[in-house]
Amino acid sequence: MRNKIFITIMLTVSTLVCNGQSFISKYPKLTKKNLNEFFSDWEAYSDSVVSTWTRNDSLIDMVVAYNYLPMQLEGRTCMPGKDYTSPKYYVLPQYIDVERHYLDVDTTVFSPRYGFSYHYSELKSDEYRIDSIIPQLPYRGLYLTSNIYQALSTFVGGLKKDDKIEKINKGNLKILKKYIPVDYGHCGGYWWFTSFPLITTICYANNLIAVKTRTSWCSGEETWYIKQNDNFVKREEPAGEWIE
Repeated sequence: MRNKIFITIMLTVSTLVCNGQSFISKYPKLTKKNLNEFFSDWEAYSDSVVSTWTRNDSLIDMVVAYNYLPMQLEGRTCMPGKDYTSPKYYVLPQYIDVERHYLDVDTTVFSPRYGFSYHYSELKSDEYRIDSIIPQLPYRGLYLTSNIYQALSTFVGGLKKDDKIEKINKGNLKILKKYIPVDYGHCGGYWWFTSFPLITTICYANNLIAVKTRTSWCSGEETWYIKQNDNFVKREEPAGEWIE
């Protein structure tokens, strides 16, 4: 049942993404010459999504905004035209999965060592729901989708094909890093084009919100918000920390 719900959501998301990214068809192949135009179109696409953005659950919007606050503050202090060593854009996935769990967590025995999913990996179909939300973008932010990811990956190379990893195009990689963050996958054959920290999933129980975050290309953790007196209070120590 859980897989069916997830598949349905992903099919819906894929349809929306494909319909909204007609600009991708202009670039059957990314090159150094058309890369700047590609980013202009990508920025315009992201802005069009932002223009129709609607608020999600207020609590979810709160924890997402808190996680991405450093990007908001850093981006708004940048002066136009000034030369920075950091990339020009921030990149976030267009969709974040939210697992809504209809249960109370016993936080007195709930160990933060292994994270939320360790305790609730299997649930009955009426105890959870999987949704997806669109996060707000920081200043100079871009939404990453599967089609855009594929175009960028092909541009820099280093992908796995027929059990072999092709050569990385170092010239294209150097240019791309001026625009967005670029990190090679830990096991090779894939890329990270997102800014960190990166929210991957949010688990939302009646009295606990666990925000799963990738802190770098090779590490991650969870941030917990525990309900106290009708308010969700952030737990200062991270939970479920891991390193690849």
